[in-house]
Amino acid sequence: MNTVDQPRIENFMTGQVAAWNRHDKAGFMALYREMAPELLDIQYAGRPRQEDGWLVIEEMWDKHNHQITLQVGMTIINGHEAAVQHGNLINGTDQSIESIETYRFEPGRLYVCYFLKPPAGDGVDTRQFRGFADAP
Repeated sequence: MNTVDQPRIENFMTGQVAAWNRHDKAGFMALYREMAPELLDIQYAGRPRQEDGWLVIEEMWDKHNHQITLQVGMTIINGHEAAVQHGNLINGTDQSIESIETYRFEPGRLYVCYFLKPPAGDGVDTRQFRGFADAP
């Protein structure tokens, strides 16, 4: 099986964070389209299966890009897989949604799984986020 080379994976991993934080939707989506022209599979650990990864990523952008700034804690790339820890800083607050995210790259396909930890306290309505178990 062909694999995706590490420089392309590194470019994707750093590029998606940079595009998110500068509110560059076209650049962000272009990175995903480049890596996943055949299939984008996005799942949330502990939640029902998501059938359309493109719907998930579009919704994530539209609902949350204006309110979340990404802070990279750590990125590890091994072969054609990556794992990252992000602080999803909620703008205008001192709260953060912590995430561990896994990415598996195959030629034309990208598989993503998000593990999310809700912010401490009651200040954020987690029902707005698809990835929380208490979300509708």
